[in-house]
Parts: sequence; structure tokens; C-alpha cells
Amino acid sequence: MTVNDIELRHIQKGQLDNLVDAQNEIFSDYLVPMKSSRAFFIDFVQSVGGNVANVIVAMDGGRIVGYANPVVDRGESWIGGVGVVPGHRGRGIGEKLMLAAEDFSRNQGAETSILEVIQGNTRAHGLYRRLGYEDVRNYICAEGKPMQFTGYGTTPRKTSADELVKIHEEAYAGTCWQRRKIHGLMASAKSSECYVVDGGFVLVRKVDATGYMPYLGVVPSRRGEGVGTSLAKFALNRFHELGTFKIAVYNLNEEPSVLRMLDKFDFAVTMKQIEMRKSLK
Repeated sequence: MTVNDIELRHIQKGQLDNLVDAQNEIFSDYLVPMKSSRAFFIDFVQSVGGNVANVIVAMDGGRIVGYANPVVDRGESWIGGVGVVPGHRGRGIGEKLMLAAEDFSRNQGAETSILEVIQGNTRAHGLYRRLGYEDVRNYICAEGKPMQFTGYGTTPRKTSADELVKIHEEAYAGTCWQRRKIHGLMASAKSSECYVVDGGFVLVRKVDATGYMPYLGVVPSRRGEGVGTSLAKFALNRFHELGTFKIAVYNLNEEPSVLRMLDKFDFAVTMKQIEMRKSLK
């Protein structure tokens, strides 16, 4: 079989469960193995402002053997997942999917294509570079434990997601696609406690016994004043009150101030990612 035997098309009605099965097969041997479900996939796509109907699938007869998930927003396209099942790799299907996702994005008005790749995934990183993507910045994910604090500066007040929109736009202008887009904030806020102080905000979310800090942002003019540290202390204390056993944070910029904060609270880096960009003009 060659790549010419593979048909690419947008996902059709009734194929979502087949896509999830293919996705689980694709990521079963990933650097960070992942398990998806129908509900999880729909929630993820909606949280980044995407549409399941825009997913491009690679068909080998009646079987889905690969997919790409392009999401377009205000002149930018983000490839929110791409992969090929193990038995079909090395035949150019991944490249074909990427080019199809770029064509779709370009037709939707996107001028830039963005994606992230895990450091160490040399096969994917090499493919994206061959297609013209360039490394932009590094991100890290980390895990830690809740802590009890008797003081953390000004106590943040509880607020709604709507009030956070403006401060989010300022604080997350230079971060990864998922976290700077308003879709992600609004989706996370629905299942989180939202807190704000002058110049910063934090979201606190508990799922079972794990705490998640989806957002902790400080506007540029207030950085270096301890606002971020104060918010982190408040969040860690809140997680302690909620009875969580560990805390996870995702897609933080890998920069000295972030690393110092993680070290201060004894968080361990669990994964590193590289953001890559390509002009579609």
C-alpha cells in the first residue's frame, strides 16, 4: 500500500467513535501515553474553539488510520492533534494530513499555522521542520503538592470568567495557543474556582484527588512585584483545603521566573514541549 491508496476527507457523521479508537491506538506508544474517550475529545475540541466536523481523517478502506485536527481563530491555525496508527507509519500519511490541514486553514483565512511537539519526539519534530515549521519557544508541564500557608499577601476575591477576559488577554499574550485563546479560559472557568487580584488571576480546579491550576496570570506591568508568588501560595493553600493530593500545571513558558517559582514550591517538571510556527502566506 502507498500513500496514494489513502483517502483524506473530513470526518463524517457516525465516525467519531472510530476516530477515538484510532486516536487511542495512535497514542498508545507515544512518549506520554494518552487515553481518550468520545466525551473527552468533544470537550477538548470545544474548549479550544474547534469543531469536530473540521477534523480530517485518513481512510484505508473503511478504517480510520490517521487524523489531523485544525482549529482556526482570527488569522491563526493551530494543529490540535495529528497522528497515524503504528502499522501505517513511514508511508507519508502524516505529511499528507499536515498539508491537508494547512490547506483547510488557509482557506479559512489563516495566515499562520502553529503546533506543539514533545521534546524527544524526533520523528514528528523532523517532519514539521521539513514542512517549514520553525521552533518558537519551549513550554513545560509540572506536578507538585498542595501546601498550607498562613499568609499570601492580598487575599484574591472570587470572580466570574467574564471579568477575567481583559486581564487574561494581557497576561497570556506571549503564551501557547491554547492558553492565550479565550475559548480555553472560558471552558476552564466553567469547572474551576476563579480568583482575581489587582494585576493577576488564578483558576483552581479539582478533579477527584488531583488539583489543576489551568491559569495563573499576571499582567506585564505588575510582574516582578510578587503578585504571581502570592497567587500561587493562595492556590496551593486552596488545594490543601480541598483535600487534593497532587497538583498539575500545563504549558508554562520555560523561562527563568517560571522555573524559579516551580523550584520555590518544589514542583517537578514532567514534560517539555516546543511550539513551532509556519507562515501560510
